[in-house]
Amino acid sequence: MALLAGEAEDGKPLHDNFCMGCHVSVVGGDGGEIYLRENRNVKTIEGLMGAVDFCNDQAKTGLNDYELDDIVAYLNETYYQFDTD
Repeated sequence: MALLAGEAEDGKPLHDNFCMGCHVSVVGGDGGEIYLRENRNVKTIEGLMGAVDFCNDQAKTGLNDYELDDIVAYLNETYYQFDTD
């Protein structure tokens, strides 16, 4: 059974709507550099899951667990490519 329960295609619009504004303000550009920077904080799939949960709490977006799973799946597919099997 795969570790990720979310759907990446459902996570992209959630990510774009709820995450990118903050990330643009932090790193500039299109905000994607936050995932690609050499000194990024996220180094494991569990770390990614925790970071998405932390951001949800800090930004008070009110996203539910299913939506967070979708965002994690999108970020992993797009930027991280952690093994999830």
